[in-house]
Amino acid sequence: MSLRFDSVSLQLGGTDILRDISLSLAQGEQAALIGPSGAGKTSLLLLAATRYCPSHGSLNLLGDNPWHLSPRWLAGLRSRIGMIYQAAPLPARQRVVHAVAAGRLGQMSGWSALRQLLWPDDTAAILDSLQRVALADKLWQRCDQLSGGQRQRVGIARVLHQRPALMLADEPVAALDPRLADDTIRLLCEEASTHQSTLLVSLHSVELALAYFPRIIGVRDGQIMFDLPREQVHPGVVSALYAGERLREPAEPPAPAASRQDLRC
Repeated sequence: MSLRFDSVSLQLGGTDILRDISLSLAQGEQAALIGPSGAGKTSLLLLAATRYCPSHGSLNLLGDNPWHLSPRWLAGLRSRIGMIYQAAPLPARQRVVHAVAAGRLGQMSGWSALRQLLWPDDTAAILDSLQRVALADKLWQRCDQLSGGQRQRVGIARVLHQRPALMLADEPVAALDPRLADDTIRLLCEEASTHQSTLLVSLHSVELALAYFPRIIGVRDGQIMFDLPREQVHPGVVSALYAGERLREPAEPPAPAASRQDLRC
């Protein structure tokens, strides 16, 4: 089992963000999270990325409970988890080649990682990842010279370069036009299938979720409302999930910045 939540709840600042989440994904399984804004999709992904620690319940990732590991072993686990953020946390002055190379830094020792970040020696592999998101011509460009959609695609290229066992994506196509969005979701699904990686993606587009994912998980008000094969997600199920969305949107905290990636219990 790649991912398992057992009765997991999350409280932040005294507010219930997620309540009694039970969910499991087998190795190589692909699933999409859908639901209204503020439903808890991002927080669920951040728990799976070990950016948050559960307030209650237990979490197992790639065979380990991350909060029972030493810092060294936790770092090793995180190197096997790839997270695509809605807004990629890319330093403004960093060049694209270094941003993508950072995907594999967790798999290296300290000095090797520093050397690779400053002087990447796998430029061909980095270029291949950028080519797959149509950004090969941006290899040496600074990240602050990119559009929002290009920055999002650099974040995707970084995870492609990483080749993680567990791929998590929070609205990975929010800044992309419809054609690029379709191509990008297809790319992530193909990448996961090729390497037998587990893929969990949150999407606002129900159409994209139904087009590409065999399993659809509906989230609302911090709870899983349904977990169904796509053949059973009919219009009535979707309408009930989004009913009154504008009337009830609990505040969901934004994804933590890169500086909070070492958050521990």
